[in-house]
Amino acid sequence: MAMRTASPWWASLTFGIGLMLLFISERLLQTTEGMRVAMSGLAVTLLVVVTAARAWAMLGSRGARRRVEFVLLACHLVTLLALVVYALSSKWGEGLFHVGEKAHARYTGALTVVWVILLIASVLPVLMIELSLGGALRGGFDVQTRDDDAGVELYRVREMGWSGLTIALAMSLLMVTCGVAKERNVQRDVSYFKTSSPGESTRNIVKNSSEPITVHLFFPDTNEVKDQVKSYFDALAAATGKLSVEVNDRQVNSGLAQKYQVNKDGVVVLSRGAGDKEKFFKFDEDTDIEKARKGSGKLRNLDHDVNAQLMKLARDKRKAYLVTGHGEMTNPESVPPDVVVEPRRTVTFRKYLGDLNYEIKDLGLADLSKDVPADAAVVLLIRPTVALLNQEWAALDRYVANGGRLLVALDPTGVTSMGPLEGRLGVRMIEGGRLLDDKNNMRTRGNDSDARWEVTSEFVSHATTTSISKQRSLNYVDGGALEDVMPTGKDAPKKTYTVRSMDTAWLDFDGNLKYDPQGVKPEKKQKWNLGAAIEGPATKDAKGGDKDGYRAVVFADADLFADVTVQDMTGRVGTIMYSYLLLADVVRWLGGEEVFSGEIVSEDDKPINHTKDQDAKWFTLTMLAAPALVLTLGLVGTWARRRRSKKVQVRS
Repeated sequence: MAMRTASPWWASLTFGIGLMLLFISERLLQTTEGMRVAMSGLAVTLLVVVTAARAWAMLGSRGARRRVEFVLLACHLVTLLALVVYALSSKWGEGLFHVGEKAHARYTGALTVVWVILLIASVLPVLMIELSLGGALRGGFDVQTRDDDAGVELYRVREMGWSGLTIALAMSLLMVTCGVAKERNVQRDVSYFKTSSPGESTRNIVKNSSEPITVHLFFPDTNEVKDQVKSYFDALAAATGKLSVEVNDRQVNSGLAQKYQVNKDGVVVLSRGAGDKEKFFKFDEDTDIEKARKGSGKLRNLDHDVNAQLMKLARDKRKAYLVTGHGEMTNPESVPPDVVVEPRRTVTFRKYLGDLNYEIKDLGLADLSKDVPADAAVVLLIRPTVALLNQEWAALDRYVANGGRLLVALDPTGVTSMGPLEGRLGVRMIEGGRLLDDKNNMRTRGNDSDARWEVTSEFVSHATTTSISKQRSLNYVDGGALEDVMPTGKDAPKKTYTVRSMDTAWLDFDGNLKYDPQGVKPEKKQKWNLGAAIEGPATKDAKGGDKDGYRAVVFADADLFADVTVQDMTGRVGTIMYSYLLLADVVRWLGGEEVFSGEIVSEDDKPINHTKDQDAKWFTLTMLAAPALVLTLGLVGTWARRRRSKKVQVRS
């Protein structure tokens, strides 16, 4: 309902226009002094005229009308006061009070807060009151000297004014709070941080060392990083009994620092043996605790660095030969132009071979067609896309037959045949199918292609799955499947399928990414073999003595060793899960070092990845189960209250 007042609605509009003109002149016309002064003068004139008209209307009215006009006039006067304070905060005001450079910031800051609060606290109530009054019956000034309160709802106007003032004060409080927070900015890092503890693999290396190991810490006397590192090695010493820790200052123990070639603080030296037979390796940590915990992240991954250095102490460097020249994933330059495969990087794969103390060498066509080099500790063939020559397969077959160690990772996008090795190892890859899983997969695009990014937790107890089985999950991409074949040798090898898919996976033969059990080639959901560890029978060495048989590991998905699934200990490479644990244990088993297997501890924050089924369950819980629980509790509570109320009524 519209209400009569002594002043028209357009008086407040004119007052608002004046404020807008003043804002434009002061903020947008600072470079044109003449226009700024003219517009500011016009704006101030409008504000003063409207305020004077309010005063005239208030003085000429009686009763409720006068009280309404008094509220509006008070708001306008406070607005004019805010503009006066604004003028005092300008350069003119600073000159008036002779404010120096040192006091400039506090002076202008304090006055700015004051005039902004006054402006908000006076403009918002007027706006709320005008919205309440409306525009009908208020087209012009209606000054009456008699008491005529008809159509004037003073209490309504007063409540709207108080509401506007409340909102204005709340906004002012937020503004002041933000200003104080900015001036008194205090940063506190509450992110998760913990120096990694000694992992199972690191403990195993120290326990199986033939000689005690000494750790020399070269740090300043008072240093937080030193305390963290020393705590790690103290725990390792207590768990193994074969390690001692010495803390040194390189300035005081200059002779020891010179011996170990230490020329800066933060160096950790691991040594074994004495005299001429002493071996030592070192790595460094940043002595600044903030950089050590956040910058390079080394403290979070200290166990990884120590493990790599201990492997160097445990044995001499071995040679790992990568087969090249057939469009392998590890040799992308040799992929023919007419072969279309998704590019995969193997930076982390090579890095981890180095951390396991292997020297990586290429094994090309010229060498492989003759024979595998005698110094090869392990040979790796990762996703060839061009078929190997018969003599190359024959060379690899001879190498395996003589007790060699071989890792073969095939892929549906490349060559799926292993030539004579299939009969030797008793396993081959199923041709023409790509393994998919529409239930247990990682959500990447939110469509059918997610089935390519499978997840499995099916591991058989074996030295190659010691670490990965503790993590309970493994990702693979566009994998294939392995199956048995009749061995060609007189002694069948010992074969263990170590990794399998979930029972919701199927081999997609038609490439449509959909499960089709009634297709031309029926598709079946079951557990498929992804990886196999194979041991051959014992052989004789050149002197006629017993020699361990060959060891081979075959995987039906080469992407297990690509950067897309292999994540290094620093978390900077790769995107998914813990495939590096599988890689480390496989290589250790092939090299006869399964005694060193185990988890390497990292305290990096790991992303939480859910499979499609897990996402669906969480969605159901949050969207249906949780509201249903709240509703049930509410109904039970209401029923209980009503029951108690009825009992009280009956008693009364």
